Amino acid sequence: MSHSGQGVEQHPVQAIGLMLLAVFLLATMDVAIKQLVAHYPSMQVVLLRCALSLPLLSAWMLARDQRLFRTRFLKAHLARGAVGLLMLFAIGECLRELQLADAYAIFFAAPLLLTLLSGPVMREPAGAVRTGAAVLGFTGVLVVLKPGAVAWISYGSMMALLAVVCYAVIVLLVRALGRQEESLTIAFWFTALVGLGSAPFAWAVWLPLQSRHWPWFVVLGVTGTLGQVLLTAAFRRASAAVVAPYDYTHMVWAVLYGWLVWGHLPATTTWLGAGIITASGLFILYREHRLRRRQAAAAGLGH
Repeated sequence: MSHSGQGVEQHPVQAIGLMLLAVFLLATMDVAIKQLVAHYPSMQVVLLRCALSLPLLSAWMLARDQRLFRTRFLKAHLARGAVGLLMLFAIGECLRELQLADAYAIFFAAPLLLTLLSGPVMREPAGAVRTGAAVLGFTGVLVVLKPGAVAWISYGSMMALLAVVCYAVIVLLVRALGRQEESLTIAFWFTALVGLGSAPFAWAVWLPLQSRHWPWFVVLGVTGTLGQVLLTAAFRRASAAVVAPYDYTHMVWAVLYGWLVWGHLPATTTWLGAGIITASGLFILYREHRLRRRQAAAAGLGH
């Protein structure tokens, strides 16, 4: 455990593997959210997600170590919980309005935003070339949004952009917290605080639950719990510049789920925009790999 205050040892390869699995789980969770927000208010779905995840997290933590419930960073958790509540609400509203692939194409701006922010916020500078690639990637978001068209000013698109900003802030907070806290501790406090924050809003618009939706609620709770823990673990074990580009594998699941569940295939502009964004992210990853190899070689020569 890292309650001693020591930093978490960095394992980029392990972090990438955790991120890939987390993306699959969270994409599956988004399918459940999209199914449920068609019948229930977004805040009700957020509360139920937390209510279903919290017992699973608590049992996991009790089985490992009761000290995992303790935290010395309540203010940071409160900040992350507040931003997380807004993010989950925005995701619910966005998924109600947009196809999965369209929503994810906009969400792909998050890794680019993280690349830009990792330097000034986390003192993990991206460098001029990677920063330029991130800026170029944002043009892909504009292609997806189709400036001047209705999509540019649509409610769903605006909610997607709000979710992107919130997600970037949350990841940076996780990166800071992860230097001192365990992944389960971070996930537990996030879930508990978002659940508490969403409760009054959900109660005001509550609709009776229908038995035919319970399988989706189970999927929501299980994938939300495991996905959040693995995502947190990934960002604790490597910098945002290393891990964030693998968020692009969301598009694979978006297209697959969109076709299998709803019979939707992305429009040409979605493919084009997603391609620009993904190419920018993969270039950032390539640069990161080259820089790490050079640093390793330099360190070897130094010995």
